[in-house]
Amino acid sequence: MSQTRVVLDEKYLPLAKEIIEQTGINTYSQLFSILLVNYGDTLVKSLRGSHE
Repeated sequence: MSQTRVVLDEKYLPLAKEIIEQTGINTYSQLFSILLVNYGDTLVKSLRGSHE
C-alpha cells in the first residue's frame, strides 16, 4: 500500500478535531479518507457545475 501525505491548514484544525471527537474517527488520515470516499464525487460535480 502506498501513502500520500496531506497537509491540513492550521485554520481547519479545530473543525477536524471536533469531527474526530464527535464521530470516533481515530486519525486525520481516516477522516480525510472517509470524506473523500463519501463526498468526493459530489465535490467534483459541484465544482464542475459552477464552471459551466
